[in-house]
Amino acid sequence: MGCTVRSKHVRPNRKTRSTKPQFDPSCLLDKTALSSLLDSNPSGNFEDNGYGYCTEEQLEDLLLKHLEHIYNEAVSKLVSLGYDDDVALRAVLSNGYCYGGTDVLNNILDNSLAHLRGSSNGEEEDEDGSEPVFADLRQLVEYSLAGMVYLLKQVKPNLSRGDAMCCLLMSELHVGKASTIDIPTSGKVDGDDGAREIDCPRRFNLTPSMKCLLRENVAAFAAGYRASKKCEQPPQESVSSVLEKFQDLNLDDDSAPEKGKDDGLIGLLRQVQDLKRQVEERREWAQKKAMQAAQKVSDELSELQSLRSVRDENLRLKKGKQSGEDSTVKRISEMESDLRKVSSHVDKAGMIARRLENENAVIRAEIEASKLSESESLTACIEATKKEKKRLKRLVAWEKQKKKLQEEIDGEKEKIKALERGLAQIKQEEKEYEEKWREEQEAKEQALAQVEEEQRSKEATEVRNKRNVESLRLKIEIDFQRHKDDLQRLEQELSRLNKDSSTDASLQSNNISQTKGEVVFKLLEELERLDGLYEKEESYDRECLICMKDEVSVVFLPCAHQVVCASCSESFMGGDKATCPCCRASVQQRIRVFGATS
Repeated sequence: MGCTVRSKHVRPNRKTRSTKPQFDPSCLLDKTALSSLLDSNPSGNFEDNGYGYCTEEQLEDLLLKHLEHIYNEAVSKLVSLGYDDDVALRAVLSNGYCYGGTDVLNNILDNSLAHLRGSSNGEEEDEDGSEPVFADLRQLVEYSLAGMVYLLKQVKPNLSRGDAMCCLLMSELHVGKASTIDIPTSGKVDGDDGAREIDCPRRFNLTPSMKCLLRENVAAFAAGYRASKKCEQPPQESVSSVLEKFQDLNLDDDSAPEKGKDDGLIGLLRQVQDLKRQVEERREWAQKKAMQAAQKVSDELSELQSLRSVRDENLRLKKGKQSGEDSTVKRISEMESDLRKVSSHVDKAGMIARRLENENAVIRAEIEASKLSESESLTACIEATKKEKKRLKRLVAWEKQKKKLQEEIDGEKEKIKALERGLAQIKQEEKEYEEKWREEQEAKEQALAQVEEEQRSKEATEVRNKRNVESLRLKIEIDFQRHKDDLQRLEQELSRLNKDSSTDASLQSNNISQTKGEVVFKLLEELERLDGLYEKEESYDRECLICMKDEVSVVFLPCAHQVVCASCSESFMGGDKATCPCCRASVQQRIRVFGATS
């Protein structure tokens, strides 16, 4: 409401009633007093209080227009924040009270936004949370103005209603500032309001329950006010104690007495506890009686049903059993009379229960009224102080967080720039490495193609050499066999010639000797030629199949072929999966052979 009470005026260990109404209790204050203030001048007579020739109604009209303009501006600001018109208006009507630590407009906005956030977060609402507290803005404006006037009059009791409205008008609807304005009073006393007939204002369209509560509060307020006029010291009642607490509020002095407040609060708490205990006892007693009556009625009904069945059976018997039927009928009539008695008891118990419920409702209403009147002023002041402190703390924390976040953002921007530079350098190096890799791949492909070409040429050479070796071997074998046959033939011819020479030695001695010499010469030449072929074949078998130059000197196992030299074995057959060039068998071991020529 623009004013606060320091925390030392309230005991630290006191627990305030935590409620979450759709409309702050500090806005409603006492509905009885508000209604009486709204209807305080029903006659419409103008009264000059000396405020620039402005009457009370003119001041009220000005304040109502000003408040209505502020509420409309708050609704438009909520709409500008993204809310719908209906949602914004509903939030203002439900929780848009104008009391808080700042000016009226900001208070309305803060409270409405808090209501909207609470609704969006799925918080629990009161039983009547589905409908707003006020029907339209006009009703909300009138109640808000009446609440501010009432509270200002409680702070400064010597002010009249016109004086209070003038102070509010000069202080821009700030109750704290209005309480510091000194205005000469008109000398009127509003004590006759308590003697007026209690009537509910019709322009607010209150429900019957609200009207009943309003009448009770008005009666309690009037009784307390009249008692305070008659007695020197006010009685220790709930309403009067709350009014004393309103009067003890001082915005400029922090030395308010606490002992009287504590005693009044303790007395109110004890009264509330006693009333609660009485309500619980009466409710338990009524429930117990109702259960007993219901149980008794149930037993009687079951017995009546059984007796009726017995009566039906007896009616079907013979006429000679009339005495048994009479007794049964008598018993049934007795049971029916008992049932009527039980029904009357049940009706009485129901009436007692309803009466107790009505009393409980009255007691609950009194408890709620006492709780509301007890806590509304302290709750409003404490909540305003807490909100102000929380907002200051949040503001400081937000400033620190904003500064910290800005530093983090700058650091992250520098990191991003460094990472971008590193990324560009990495991309450049990646391009260079890709170019080198392509060149190496091309060189590797060329080398592999060359190796494959050499391998194919080597395999073709090996196949060709193998074919040549086989053909030479066959040719050598054929030549050897042919020369062997020639030698055998020549030996046979030589033996035949020797035989002929013995018979014809004398006649042809010269011819024989000459022929023999020629034959021997031919045989010697043939033998030399055969020896040369054998040596050539033997030397050809000892040549390396790969280089065709050096002598073979390596034996492959397990095939036991000796077909390559040592240099070719190391250069061409040095792999782990080497194969024999003769039989293509896998070579598991190689043995170097050293002969006479090696």
